[in-house]
Amino acid sequence: MTTTQVMREPLEELEFAIHRVCAHAILLIDLLFASRLYRVVGDFTQPLLLGGAAAIILFYCGYAVLRGRIMLPILAICFIALIMNQIALFAGRLHIPVQPNVFFQFMWLLSFLPFCFMAVTLGTNYLMKWVITYSTAYCIIYAAMSVLQMGGAMPGSLLAAITSSDAERGARIFLYLAVACLAYFYWLTQLFERITYWRLLFFLSSAAASVLSLSRVYLLIIFLITVLFLFSQRPALITGAARLGMIAGSAYVMSGLLYHSFNPFEQFANDSSGSYRAMEYEVVRQRIFMDPLWGFGVTPSVDMTKSFLGEMQIFSSDLGPMGVWFDLGLLGLALYFFVLWKCAEPLRALAPNYGWPLLMTGAMLTAYGCISPLAMSAPGGTTVTGLIIGLSLGTRKSPFRQGRRPRAALS
Repeated sequence: MTTTQVMREPLEELEFAIHRVCAHAILLIDLLFASRLYRVVGDFTQPLLLGGAAAIILFYCGYAVLRGRIMLPILAICFIALIMNQIALFAGRLHIPVQPNVFFQFMWLLSFLPFCFMAVTLGTNYLMKWVITYSTAYCIIYAAMSVLQMGGAMPGSLLAAITSSDAERGARIFLYLAVACLAYFYWLTQLFERITYWRLLFFLSSAAASVLSLSRVYLLIIFLITVLFLFSQRPALITGAARLGMIAGSAYVMSGLLYHSFNPFEQFANDSSGSYRAMEYEVVRQRIFMDPLWGFGVTPSVDMTKSFLGEMQIFSSDLGPMGVWFDLGLLGLALYFFVLWKCAEPLRALAPNYGWPLLMTGAMLTAYGCISPLAMSAPGGTTVTGLIIGLSLGTRKSPFRQGRRPRAALS
């Protein structure tokens, strides 16, 4: 054995150790941040979490350059330039200093860089095993907290920072939808293969977490995807249905721009959520053509928009693609639709036990995109989008192809 080989082995072990530490760190940081659980401890932890995630992403930008994959950092720089331009655009409208920290809410899409190289160095099975482990643990914790809260066994003040309420659904804890969805579909496919007590317990826990979120559109989408999976285990069917739903739903939401007498959310104005979205739609529709190319810009706080949009708080993320256009302009809207399209793409390099749940979770993000930018929204699903894109870039084709049934259907 040569001296070079002797030196290479410890260096390779060190490299693997760094990748493993970074993988666990970014998964835990994302889970705490996107689930808003950090607020239970205190908002002082937010800069620590965001700083840690940013450091990992910057590390992998440098790692990509060293590995000769220069196009990946270039793509990241282009995305950063787009968001920073929109942040500066809003600051210019209000004549306030640019606040670069606003970018952190979009930073999580750049997680595709770490996940790409983690898939190459650690292997997709190792990475996905821990993604599922953390997702399942979160669902169990969420379900337990929700049950205790509803039963009055947990002080309301303890979870006040992550609890919302409305007249129809009452108080409910915020759920990290994409992670709960991934855990649900993973244990569904595992039960489809073989029923055991542990698999049934984890499936029921992840299903309970989704149900207890009381998110109606989300629950409808995962129900329909579940039916499609049980009816026909074909990736093309789920992909096509999600993309078709996204296109049809987006066309419906955007149609109000052509017909000013039509507000698509008025059909759901019989509850507080639908009526508020209908009001937001009217405000955004009146303003969006002031600068259709660049949109309104990204605001540091919804309270800062009141001088332009009125006294009501306007959450553009409530309006799906129309809200994305309003915030990020036409270029951002084009990127948004590209991301939604990619989310529903089967990852052919993954083993079926991981490929199927990730496909169905991506399909949920795609279909849900017609009403909310979950796929590009930090508290909801952006990191899972980054995971899907990163695995797509870091792997090649494998047995998970069109028409192939999962192992569960072959057993």
